[in-house]
Amino acid sequence: MKKYVNVNDTVRENDSKSIIAAIAEAKELGLGGVVIPRLNKRTGEERWIIEETIDLPSDIEVLIDDAHLVLATGKYLNMFRAVAEHTEQGSTVDKAIRNVTLRGTGRATLDGGEYNGLGEKNAKSWGLDIYLNTTLLFFNVDGLVVENLSVINQRWWGITNVYVRNARYSNIRFLADFSRVDENGVHHPDEYPERYGEVYVKNADGIDLRIGCHDFLIENITGFTEDDSVALTALGTGEKKRGMVVEGLDSDIHDVKIRNVVTDSYCANVRLLGGNGHKLYNIDIDGVASLLSDKRTADHCFDMRNNSTVRIGDSNYTTDYSGVDDVKNISIRNISSEASCAVTLCNGMSDLLIENVTVNGGYAAVSPFRKYVKNGNDKRESYEYAAATLKNCVIKNINLASSGAVAVIEEGVEFID
Repeated sequence: MKKYVNVNDTVRENDSKSIIAAIAEAKELGLGGVVIPRLNKRTGEERWIIEETIDLPSDIEVLIDDAHLVLATGKYLNMFRAVAEHTEQGSTVDKAIRNVTLRGTGRATLDGGEYNGLGEKNAKSWGLDIYLNTTLLFFNVDGLVVENLSVINQRWWGITNVYVRNARYSNIRFLADFSRVDENGVHHPDEYPERYGEVYVKNADGIDLRIGCHDFLIENITGFTEDDSVALTALGTGEKKRGMVVEGLDSDIHDVKIRNVVTDSYCANVRLLGGNGHKLYNIDIDGVASLLSDKRTADHCFDMRNNSTVRIGDSNYTTDYSGVDDVKNISIRNISSEASCAVTLCNGMSDLLIENVTVNGGYAAVSPFRKYVKNGNDKRESYEYAAATLKNCVIKNINLASSGAVAVIEEGVEFID
């Protein structure tokens, strides 16, 4: 029995409509999915240009068979989206999208293409939602697999998840843009930025889990992300404004396993953050390595080391951060760090295990989060430690391979048994 509809058999006026038509035919025929081959017979090229968002329904697999998909220039849209029906008040469990698979083979690539200029600072004045610039967007999805893909040139976050559960991300490679834009807005694609203000595409995360995400496996994540590679951030402000909440489901992030993240990132390789009444718990992190690629070791590149390999908490996004009873049962094992600090901590947390940490570069294995003071050129000149409260915290097996590094900096840290 035929399992897939080949997009080359549902040709329409553009590539997006051809893929959308293939998905519709697969659903009509009761088939399992669609395949996007490397050769696009409509154009004769090995490239598919995405001019409108491809919506994914329940019970579908999209097989990207060695194909290269590129977002169209000048567009503001997600490449693929599984977003359940919702109003300004939110959605309900019965409207969830279920059992979605996005799978690649060979050189399968999702490419943001040419940056469209939309960022967090100008989204409101442009009248556009910054969520339009996440390559993949999933909301109220129960049962999700995304695997064997390269996500490159993301225009903001690579993959955004809100109220997604029972999900797996495997074998995802990122390659974010890290080129320079000057004070006149002129893009220099072959130059690296010398200060943060010159970063052309800012906040180009890899995988972001937002409120309501649970029962995840994230494994084998590689490449370069301009900001966090894997971020679990339960703040909820932006999602609630968009009506991206699900009635009857809790808004916490919990029961997440993170395995084998080997990336270069400007901010953190793995980040956890909770606040505004949302919790994070049962987070198991095992195997994270921060790298310094040629993008970061160039002599003129600013702030060569990213700030943390694993980072918990912050001091910049809300006045109501999660406390010791809200961020709990966190294990961090087998860390190899080239970052300024291997594990940075802020706010409150309990039942924390940190073990088998190797410091290859930077100043410490475990430290409270450093809040930097910057001058007008975005240079970091001084810092102070933000407070951290740790209840039932165990730190063991620290290997200091970096000259001058220390195991634990306790300034500003309160330990509670």
